Order: sequence, then structure tokens, then C-alpha cells
Amino acid sequence: MNDPNGFCIFNNEVHLFYQYNPYTSYETGIAHWGHAISKDFFHWEHQPIPMYPDQWYDATGVFSGSALIENNTMYLFFTGNVNYPGETPDHINHQALAWSTDGVNVTKYENNPIINGSLTMPNLRDPKVWEYEGTYYMVLGNSLNETYGRALLYSSNDKISWDYVSVIAQSNGSLGYMFECPDFFELDGKYVLLFSPQGIEPSGDKYHNLYQTGYIIGDFDYSTHTFTPTSEFVELDHGHDFYATQTTLDNLGRRIVIAWFDMWEQNYPEAADGFTGTMTIPRELRIVNGQLVQKPVVEIGNIKGKQVSAIKGKYTLSNKAGEVNVVADGRKDFKLYIASSNVTVTISYDAANGKVTLDRGGSDGVRRTDWRPAGRGQLKWKIFVDASSIELFCGEGEVSFSSRFFPADAVTIYQRGGASVFKVRDIVRSMPRPT
Repeated sequence: MNDPNGFCIFNNEVHLFYQYNPYTSYETGIAHWGHAISKDFFHWEHQPIPMYPDQWYDATGVFSGSALIENNTMYLFFTGNVNYPGETPDHINHQALAWSTDGVNVTKYENNPIINGSLTMPNLRDPKVWEYEGTYYMVLGNSLNETYGRALLYSSNDKISWDYVSVIAQSNGSLGYMFECPDFFELDGKYVLLFSPQGIEPSGDKYHNLYQTGYIIGDFDYSTHTFTPTSEFVELDHGHDFYATQTTLDNLGRRIVIAWFDMWEQNYPEAADGFTGTMTIPRELRIVNGQLVQKPVVEIGNIKGKQVSAIKGKYTLSNKAGEVNVVADGRKDFKLYIASSNVTVTISYDAANGKVTLDRGGSDGVRRTDWRPAGRGQLKWKIFVDASSIELFCGEGEVSFSSRFFPADAVTIYQRGGASVFKVRDIVRSMPRPT
């Protein structure tokens, strides 16, 4: 599995679709949509495959898309892909429509595609759709001449006939050659363009994954369809494995984001266990001091586990899963180790330089970014460990790291440096995840 798709709330349930190969865990294959339903963002029930690549416009893949809930109907917008080996271009992306009235059974629109890729350009995909004052809008990822990534805006009066209206963002070369999985939404009085650019070169501590995910904050004028950035592009997560984000607005008015917890061209050992790919913990987004902050949704507090307080020395998790809370002196260096017999992940704070580092070992093990604790200078970390993943949240969510790791046996946590204790909530079983 990879990209989350159609993330939405329908009939008071959380629906998560995702790119899916039902036949093997060893390769991406021809994309289907998988589907799982939750009542709390954590306990998922898998559903039948809702969409297969079975039409002329999606013959080699039902690619990514989004959901729009209206009139007790779930409308699903997606990219249908068709490959043409040996030709130029060698593929075409079409935009298509489907719907469901029960949240499980999906019907594709009989007159698809709603945007014919043969009449536009080969790289135009991953529609995110919303409605504003009676008009529907769709943002699409694009590559101009396979050189400059772009986010394009379309509009419609009926969800079927779409017109191109503007370029809301474009790379000048520094932001890569393709924008994937764009998302555009209003949050805390500003507008956020969240997307996954391909082709950014590493720079200092930044952009060391094969592909990145990040955001630009700005203002948007619906009358002119103009997005005016008020921030630079910022990585949303600083770990090894975070891509293809998608957000939804839940019934409490929260903007919730989830990401594919993996990265292209990784050769992880999970395939031998029968799965490839997972999803991050769902996180609530806010804008604070001009930047996106993200915190795990509060529902994670309902995951059962025994509370262990004031740990000194070492603590071994019962089932490779737990929540670790660190409070340390932000004036001093600090290191936390998450270790098994075959792998040790070191999370460290460099007080003099204001740097947080996650090192999982190996030739590309280090990810690092700037961060200093606010307030009284207390270093506060919240870390979620699962059987193949670590998610670190610094402070009030100003910085996060999401990285996979694959312990062969029991996971032990210990620390050195500015704190003598840390707290653990030991999860009795692994946190459920779509796989």
C-alpha cells in the first residue's frame, strides 16, 4: 500500500482509502483502492476493494484522489492512469469520478473521464476537491515539461464539467520537477498548500529523502484564483518515511492529516512478513506563529496500555509498542535510545546548536533539523513506538520525525543526558494500522 486516498468522515465514521496492490507485498503493481473504516482513527475494519483498474481510462492504475461528502453521498475523485510503453508520452493521467451512498460499494461514473488527459498533459494527477459558495474546486499536481512542478486549479458547477482556472503554485526549479498529492485548505485564517514535490536536491539538513512533503502558507483570493504565499516551502516532517499526505475536516472542526509511512525505493524487510507500507498516526494540524504544528489526535489516549511512570535506567516494551514521554533540561544535551538486538535508533538533542537528530544507523540513517524548546526551556518529547515505526513530536508539535525501523526482538528504551527519568505507556498490543 502507499498513498492515502479519499480520507473523509461519512455517516460519523472515518473512511480511509489508499493505493493498494492486493496480489503481492514485494512490488507496487497496478494500483487499486483499498479501504478501511474507523470510529476513532485507530481501530480499523478492512472493507472490500472498492475500485479496480477495469476501465479504458484507468487500465493501468486507479491512482490517488479525494472524497467530497454531499447530499448523503460520498463522491470520489481519482486519477485513472494508462501506460503506453515505447510511445511519447508513455502514459496519460485522466481525472475520473465515482460515488457511494453506503460508504462501501462504489460506482464509477459512466461517462468518465471528467478531465480527459489526452487533451491536457501526461502528468496531471491526484485531485483534491472541495466546495466553496456553490462552486467546486479541484487542485491537481502537475509537471510542466517534466521540469517544473506545479499545482493547478480547476473549477466546476456540477462536479462533472471542469475548467482550468489558474496555477496556484509553481517551482522555479528549486522545488523540483513534479508536485504530487496536492491539498489546499483554509486553516486559522490562512490558506495552506500541502504537497509532495519530487526532484528537490538536498541542502544542509533538508531534503534528504528521495521525495519530500511540505507546505506553503499564504492568502487566497477566490475572485482572482490567486494564491499569495506568506511563507517559504517548509518540510512537514523530518524523518525518513513520510509522503503523500491527505487531510480531512472532521466533525469537531479539526483539520486531520495522515501520510503514507514509507518512502519510494526502500527495501524494507516487511515484505517478507506479508505487507509493504503503513500509515502514520493521524495528526491535528494548526498554524502557530506562522508555521504548521501537528499533534497526534487526542483519541490515541484511549488506546489501552499500562501507565509506567518515572523510569530510571531501562524499560523493555511488552510488545514493541508504546508511548514515551520525555521531559528534560533544555539547556543540556540529551540522548534517548530505542534498541533491539539488531537495530538501535538514537534520538538526540544538541543544546548548544539547537538541533534534534534521529539516527537509525546505516548509510542513510541520520535525519536532523533545527528546534529549541520554548517557554521555560524544558525539552519535551512525545514518541510513539510501534513494531516497525517511530514517530517523534517535539514540544507542542513544532517538529516531528517519522521513521521506520525493524527490530528483530524486544525493544528496550533508555536515556543518557539531561533527564534522569522518562515515562512510558506500554501498549499491550501493536496499535492497529491499515496494511
